[in-house]
This record gives sequence, structure tokens and C-alpha cells, in this order.
Amino acid sequence: MAKKSDPTASGQLKSTDIFSGLFRSLTHENLSKVDGFVENASQNIQMVNKTLGMLNTDFNQVFEDLLHTIQEKICDLTSSDRTSIFLLDKVRQQLWLMVDGPNNTKVEIRIPFDPSTIAGEVATSQKTINIPFDFFDDPRSGFAKKLYQQTGYRTYSMLALPLLGEKGELVAVVELINKVKNNDKNEQLENRINKVGFTHADVELFSKFSVLIGQIIESSNSFYQAAQKQRIADALIKAVLSVGQSLDLAETLKTVMDQASHLLQADRNALWLIDRDKSELWTKVYNAGVSTVLRIPMGAGYAGRVAKTGEILNIPLDVYEHPDSGTSKQVDQKNGYRTCSLLCMPVFNPKKELIGVTQVVNKLQRGEFPPYDPATWPLVPPQFKNSFTNEDIELMKVFNTQAGIALENARLFEKIKHEQMIQKSILRSLSDGVISTDTHGLIIAANQKAYDILGINKVDGQQLEGSSIHAKIKIENANFSKWFDASLEGADEKARNQYYPDQVLNSLTNESHNLNVSINTMVDEDQGDKVQGALVILEDISQEKRLKTTMYRYMTQELAEQLLADGSAKMGGDRKEVSVLFSDIRGYTSLSEVLSAEDVVSMLNEYFETMVESVLNHKGTLDKYIGDAIMAVFGTPLALPDHAWLAVQTAIDMRHRLKEFNVKRVEKLKPKDQKEFDLVNIKIGIGVNSDSVISGNIGCTKRMEFTSIGDGVNLGSRLEGTSKVYGTDIIISETTYKGCADRIWTRELDRIQVKGKNQPISIYEVYGLRSDPLSATHAQIIELYHKARDFYHQMKFGKAIGLFGEVLELDKLNKAASIHLVRCQHFLSNPPADDWDGVWRFTEK
Repeated sequence: MAKKSDPTASGQLKSTDIFSGLFRSLTHENLSKVDGFVENASQNIQMVNKTLGMLNTDFNQVFEDLLHTIQEKICDLTSSDRTSIFLLDKVRQQLWLMVDGPNNTKVEIRIPFDPSTIAGEVATSQKTINIPFDFFDDPRSGFAKKLYQQTGYRTYSMLALPLLGEKGELVAVVELINKVKNNDKNEQLENRINKVGFTHADVELFSKFSVLIGQIIESSNSFYQAAQKQRIADALIKAVLSVGQSLDLAETLKTVMDQASHLLQADRNALWLIDRDKSELWTKVYNAGVSTVLRIPMGAGYAGRVAKTGEILNIPLDVYEHPDSGTSKQVDQKNGYRTCSLLCMPVFNPKKELIGVTQVVNKLQRGEFPPYDPATWPLVPPQFKNSFTNEDIELMKVFNTQAGIALENARLFEKIKHEQMIQKSILRSLSDGVISTDTHGLIIAANQKAYDILGINKVDGQQLEGSSIHAKIKIENANFSKWFDASLEGADEKARNQYYPDQVLNSLTNESHNLNVSINTMVDEDQGDKVQGALVILEDISQEKRLKTTMYRYMTQELAEQLLADGSAKMGGDRKEVSVLFSDIRGYTSLSEVLSAEDVVSMLNEYFETMVESVLNHKGTLDKYIGDAIMAVFGTPLALPDHAWLAVQTAIDMRHRLKEFNVKRVEKLKPKDQKEFDLVNIKIGIGVNSDSVISGNIGCTKRMEFTSIGDGVNLGSRLEGTSKVYGTDIIISETTYKGCADRIWTRELDRIQVKGKNQPISIYEVYGLRSDPLSATHAQIIELYHKARDFYHQMKFGKAIGLFGEVLELDKLNKAASIHLVRCQHFLSNPPADDWDGVWRFTEK
């Protein structure tokens, strides 16, 4: 079987043979007939161009082959060792040529269109420059001397001439280098050098065929540029099509910038999207297949500036010379890179809203180069010695327009997917069965609860979707199909929305369910309220649901679910680390004697409503009501690592809620005097303790309650009672204090031993959260009180009396300071024993 040939490679090989054949007849002998040759050669080359244009040809390579053939012919006709043809780039106002680089590579050289070089001087003046032997004696030979040091090639003479096109406009500059006696490359160059150099005769000779060369280069260059533009247009169409092929946002982001880099020949890229909510730009960076999201503030960096202004930013070679390049240098050094040129452009959606910024970095130079070596930083690597042009900007504008549409479509698709996920999550979480149908009763969608009620198992491959709702819902002693059709055919909204309470459904597994059935039609307002289908809701009111509904009134949903899952017959409990909170209304007995029973119950209901809400809001469990008292536990049945902090937050929240509760009572009851005002404004005391307790179902099989018992619970109750003694509303134990000391303002009240306990504990009054400011007076009271307590423990009772007195001057009602003042006066008259530990021991509960 014959080996398949490469049409592209074949085309390139043949192009060199064709061009050589076209110029073979151009010799010294027939230069007098050059006019006829020009016409024939131009026509032949046009035919070659058209032929190659039909092939999958690398036009850059073809054009280089043509130039190479011309250079060889010029060397042959003018007896020059080498020839360079600098082509004019009108867009960039530069002269450029391709030369052979190391390891069989090609390197593009560009010089400015100005008199700073010999070729530039010829281009701007359109005059010939002839530098005879020895070229190194000329002051303009500096660059050639550097090349000699690098390459070992010596320039002895040079003739630089302008090459004009058909209309007399500059096309290129030709440099003839080293006039030689012969073109035998096997002989040393220095032995072949003509030590006179180029003469006027050479200029005259060149002028005879320069018109031919100029026109051929001009026409070929125009053809290849047009062909390249067509190729770019084709590539742009391909890129735009590929950008719009996916609705996945992440995939679209990557596709957009990969295609942009390909079109603009950029080394790196980024697509920044605008996050209006955070005033930031974000992009995804891929490293070893793993994506990382980067964010920058609006206005920061080059991309941020474009996002803020909506204007194009094109920084040519060299970015490091830009006044705002400091960040680029730092980032480059960190990442081992070198930013040389940069183009940032805004991306707008179809509504002309700025949604992002495309950023391409380092326009690549034509040719083959080794990978960038970070060790050369900050030198500009040869492959990056290029800049983005106005053509690149125009190309990117077209691309960004299509990219904006694709990104907007992807964003909308992402939003729809997110909304669908939310809707599905809502459907899954609903405790009622939900089924949507079309106008014929075919099921479109159903949630898991509907499957459960109807006794259909998805695992077995059974599906509700696509089946008739009439065949799936069977109601005892009723005609569901009649209800359904009546709803769809209803003349008004009331008739279209039907509710049938307390029905019995027989499932496909012959199980009965007590249900409330709702049938609600779905209408399209854009089509004159045309009925599109129905939504059937099956509300399960079975015994379990009724039980749950009742339990939710007494405890959090999590607790109720766990108790039901455990089984109501389970006895016993587990040891848990918890915080126990007790709260009690001060003077409740006196209050109940004054108010009627109805008023007391009404007041307690309103009071419990707000206080229990606070407990549940902070993940606590209402353990029980004890008359007017509340017992709440944090950390059972579900463990809470931060139970002490949650309990203290609840206590402080209860304090705030009590103030609001009293304000409403005053507004409602309108007390006439101070006595009535004191009765209306109730006060509470709160005690919190953190400890290990037994928590679980306690009682008998016929009657039990979920509660917590143990010394830790008892101490919490004692602390609530102790708050009356010290005249404070919130007291916490030292174990609770340790769990949240850095988050609350406190005063260490005392070190006490309650009745029935052997171990003394420190107790603390809670002022508030550290997130709220502490008044200067309270801060001074805490400082003086703690200093007084230090003297108290040191048995320096006289000094302690003075400081406790200062506390009372700031707060006359400070009961804790008054208690200690009385103790100090007692101990001055009756000093304690030498081993006194400063602990106050309570003999009553």
C-alpha cells in the first residue's frame, strides 16, 4: 500500500521549484529584455498564487520561499554574497525580515521605520546607500560588528536600495552584502571578497530588474495578505461557532480565551467576569487540570481599570516601561514569567451591559524559539518582542461581541440550572406530596413524598412521570377524576382551585393514608389565563404527621424527628455535655394574688411565647415549664460544641425580649401609679450552668418525658435562685464562663458553695456581649469590684470596704457590693481563721 502524501508539505516543496523555474531565465545576457520578462513572470506568479490558494497551503512559508528565490537570483546577478529584503509593514510602521536562527529555526527581525538604521534611512529617504570596502570603517557599522562577534560573519561592503511598487510606493529595502569575485561557497569569504565593493554599475544593473522584483513582491504580498485575512476570517467564524456550542459557563470561559489566543497569537490569556454584588472581577486559572478562582477588586490592575472605564487598553512592548507596571513585575517574578505586551478589552452582553474583560498577554513573534527561561528575567525574550495591533483590536471586537452573547447565554443557563436545583430541593423537602400535570392529566413531575404516599418505588424502575394521574390516585368513596376535570374546566379562580379535606387514599401497595387533597390549576397570564395544567397537593395527615405537628409545639423539629426515629418506647438516657438554663419570674406569687387567673394565664402565654422562641432560635430544647419558670437545655439530644455560648446568648436575648414585653404591657394596661407600674413590669432571674448530665426519656412506659437530670441541672437551678441574693438578672457558673469568656462582658461576683454541694464554684454576672460596647460606668464598676474582691481574699477588709463603697457611689443599688460591704464589716469585728478560703457557703436552697 502506497504511503499517503502530505498535500501541505507537497505544496511547499513544489513552490520553491516553481519560483526557481520562473526566475531561471533571468540572466545577465537577457536583462535587456526584462520588460517582457516582467509581464510573463507576473502572470505566472499570479497563476501560482491562485493554484496554491486552492490548496491547504501555509502562505507564510510560500511567501518566504518566493523571497528566498528572489534573494538567490539577486545574489547571482549582482555577485553579492548575501541579500536581505526588509519588507514594509505599513500597519506597524516597521521593516521586517525572516532570518535563519539556531537549530534550523526561523527568527523574525523588526526595525523601526526611521533613519536610525541603514535600512530605515533608505526606506524614509528612498535613496540608495553604498558603503564600499571596508564597511567596518563606516560609523554605521556598529550593529554589523556585534553580529560578527555573535555569528562570525564579516561584512566588508554593503549596497542598500529602495524597492518600489507599481505606483512608485516603497515596498521593501534590499541590502546587498559583500561584493564577491565569485559565488563559490566552498571558498573562504575573505578570499572571494571584492575589495572595491559595490559600484555605480551594480546600482545600474539592479535598477534594470528592481521594477520586476518590486512588482512581484508587491502583488504576491497583497495576495498573501488577502489570503491570510480570509484564513483569519474563517478561523474567526470557527472560533465564534465553537464559543456558542456550549451552555456550560466554565467550559465557555475556557473556550472563549483559547480561541482568542489562537486568533491573536497570544502567549497567555484570561477572561475576567464582573461580580457586581462584590464589586470584583473573577476568573478561573487552570493548573495541571485543576481550576482555581482568582478575584481582584474593580479598578485594580489593567483588567480592573478596563472593567471600571469600559475602554480598551493596549500596552505595546514594553509593558515594564508603563508607569503602572509595578504589580506586573512583582507577579512576574513570583510566577517566573515576563509580561512584554498586553491587550485588555471590554466584553458587553446583548443589552450593552459590561459583563467582563478579555485579557491577552504577549503577542508572539513569528518563528521558532526555545521556551521562556525565567532565569533571564527581566530581559525581553525574543519570542515576546512584538505588540498587539489595531488589526488585533478590530478582530477582538468581533470576537468579544460573539463571546458576550455566548457568556450571557451560559450565565442564563447557569441561573436556570441553579433555580431548577432550588425548585427540586424545595420539592424534595416538602412534607406534602406534589404532582404537576398537563391538561390531559399526564404527570409532568412529582416529588419523593408523592412517590411515598402513592406507594411507588423509584428503585424498582417505577415512574410517575408520563403516566396518567387518574390511574394513580384512588380516593375511598369519592371520584378523584371528577374533581380533577372540574378544576380544569372551572369558570373562575375559585372553581379552578379545589380543596378536599380529610380523604382516605388507597396506595398501590394497599396502604391507606389520611390526606387533605388540593387541586390547583396552572394558568399562563401571557395567553389570557389559559389553563396549562394542574398542581395536585397531597397533604399527609396520618397519625405520625399529627404527632409531629403536636411535638413541634414543644420542641425543635430536630428533636422531634430524633425522638420519633428512636421510637417512643425507648427508656433511659445518655450522658451529654450540655448547658442548662433556668429562668424564673420575680415576685410571681404576689403577682398571681393581685391579678385574676385569666390575666395570669394570658400574661404567662405571651411571656412563654417570646422566651421559648429565643430558646429555639439558639438551638436549645425546652425541657419543661415549672410554674412560671422555664428549664431549657443546650446540647441534647443533638450535640452542640458551643452549647455554653448558645445558652448565654439566649439569656441575654431573654433580657432584651423582656424589655420589649414590658413596654407592650405598659402600652396595653396603662398603669395609673407606681404600684401598678411595678406590677405591670415583671422581672426575671436567669441561671446558667454547663456540665455533664444524663439526658433521655425518663418515666414509665405509659408516661414519660424527655428531660435532663443530674448535679449539673440542680446547680443551674441554684444559680437562678442565687441571682435574687446578688440582685442580678443573669448569673453563670465558671464552667459556662470558660466556654465563652472572650465573647462576653462579665463581673466575677463571688466564690460560693451551694447547699448540697461539696465543691465551691466561682459565679459571674453577665453584662452583655463583647460585640456591644460596655459603658464607662460599668467598666469602672467591674474594675473597682474586682480590686475590692482581691483585698477581700487577702483579708484586707478595710481597703476592700473603701473600694466596695466607691462601687456603691457609682451604683447605689449594687446589691453584690452591699453584701460584701456587710461581710467586710463583720470580719473586721470577727476575723476569720487563718485558713479561711474566701468561699461563701449557702445553707439554704
